[in-house]
Amino acid sequence: MQNERFPGTHATRRHGALAVLAAAALMAACGGGGDGDANAGTPPVDAYPLVATPTVTGPVASEGFLSATRNYTFYATDVALASRGYVEQEFFLEGKAKVYNEPAVDYAATTLPAFSGDAAVVAEGVPYKTRIVVRRPTDPAKFNGTVVVEWFNVTDNFDGEYFWVQAKDELLRAGYAYIGVSAQNNGIANPNLGLKWFSPTRYGSLDVTAGGSVTQDKLSYDIYSQTAKAARAVPAVLDGLPVKNVIAAGMSQSGWRMGPYANYIHTRAPIYDAILVQVATPVLRDDLKTPVIKVLSESEATGGRLAASQPDTATRKTYWVAGSSHGDVVQRMGRTGVRLRDLGPQNTGNDACLGGTVATRTRTPLGHVVGAAVHHLKQQVETGATPPSAPALTLAADGQSIARDANGNALGGVRLAHMEVPTARADGVQCGNVGAWVPFDTAQLATLYPSQADYVAKVTAAVGASVAAGFVRAEDGARTIAEAQTSVIGRGLQCGLLCQAAGHFRADFSSTGLLRENTAYYAIRDGERIQQAIDAAHYWMASGYSSSGSAARYHFNFAIASLQQYIELVRAAQAEGRVTATAGELLVSQANTIVRAAEAL
Repeated sequence: MQNERFPGTHATRRHGALAVLAAAALMAACGGGGDGDANAGTPPVDAYPLVATPTVTGPVASEGFLSATRNYTFYATDVALASRGYVEQEFFLEGKAKVYNEPAVDYAATTLPAFSGDAAVVAEGVPYKTRIVVRRPTDPAKFNGTVVVEWFNVTDNFDGEYFWVQAKDELLRAGYAYIGVSAQNNGIANPNLGLKWFSPTRYGSLDVTAGGSVTQDKLSYDIYSQTAKAARAVPAVLDGLPVKNVIAAGMSQSGWRMGPYANYIHTRAPIYDAILVQVATPVLRDDLKTPVIKVLSESEATGGRLAASQPDTATRKTYWVAGSSHGDVVQRMGRTGVRLRDLGPQNTGNDACLGGTVATRTRTPLGHVVGAAVHHLKQQVETGATPPSAPALTLAADGQSIARDANGNALGGVRLAHMEVPTARADGVQCGNVGAWVPFDTAQLATLYPSQADYVAKVTAAVGASVAAGFVRAEDGARTIAEAQTSVIGRGLQCGLLCQAAGHFRADFSSTGLLRENTAYYAIRDGERIQQAIDAAHYWMASGYSSSGSAARYHFNFAIASLQQYIELVRAAQAEGRVTATAGELLVSQANTIVRAAEAL
């Protein structure tokens, strides 16, 4: 259904017709319908009357990625949703929003501001128009009843879905619906990268400033509340899927905005059942009734924030994840393909830590803990089960920084297999928000893990502990074990430049280690042969670096052959709809880059 408007709680035509038929059947069964029927014409009860219901238009048609006016959904996912039983749709939201007198976001604060009670409404009826992106199951039987609404991050001057890239595996396999909302002006009107710059044809009418009269994103909080109201009250948004609960989510910049929202606005008009804050440390009130989980990396443990970490309560938990960073490798993988497609290579830069001398992007999977946190919040809302608590990262003797072991890795915190069975120095503070990931050399790895069986056994034990503690979902734990089983750790092999997983993709460089990671990120349906091909290429590449002369050339040629098979399999999966065109082009381009470099060895 294209370009239809659904004002207030009005349903789509299909759902409206079903409602009429159901009402008629009920009246006939009860013998009602006359003037004496007390229920005749009674409107449905609004369960959230303090939050206005916006008008919803859509789904908005897209012309495809070759559109001359770029009339398609900005940052449309490069995950093959249809192969997973999901669909992506975009809608426009418009209505009248309130302005509050909430305290401004203070990124340096470690205590609550001198502000008591709830925020007051200082203006209302302010018009706005924005957009939401919906990803939902196509089969109602798969929907688990929970919607997660991400407040898009606008730090990079465009809408960033940085919660989605970390949580997508849990959301897709467990049947969640996802909504991302453009709540802030920078993502819409930034002159260089905003939605209006991207496609004036599609997004030119969006405005969250009332024509420039309302600044500082003062409408954003009520827009965010109205997005939840649309999910609950406008059937068109989720094609009539029955919503049981809605979880709020914000990452980094938008995670910080969850502080004023949770403390002073949501308290007066609650509409979210739980809140997830990712890699941001807003101070939260002790008396909040809405459950909140913060999932934090090492990068947030600066400026006194680790020392001031709030204690857990029944409704507030904090998970500091050792060995992780604010913008880890998944954040990079999750945006590279769509960023190249929508913003171009000129706006897709490379990391440069200490002049390129330190490898960047931590590999400890923060997203596994994010997925577990979503699961725990859903369980707490539905069953009352309290999420587990976790120790904070250990403070160093200075009382401010993170204590580290002899390898330079953090002590304390949520300890995933990547830190309990380390293969690299991980530092979420070095290199800014992206962190450092410096693989151990071959000799150190051989000392730590004399055989592959030893390495896999240790990883398996560490994963089991994380799953049992509730910080990793079983499916994610199984992926970590599978990665260990197909790695070259414990085999006595040397992983050279075209083998190592360090840094990130660049237009001019990749490696089998990087391509293994990016292939795993897409979780391709029935993609076992694709993963096996890149695993084989990785093994042969390491074997080549571990040999010399004709033996090395022999192994490198096998790596090249495996990469060529990989390319064929990715192309076949793309033709079958199991890999999107955006992802397929990225993966094939990187495989070809490795082939060319390997041929020159």
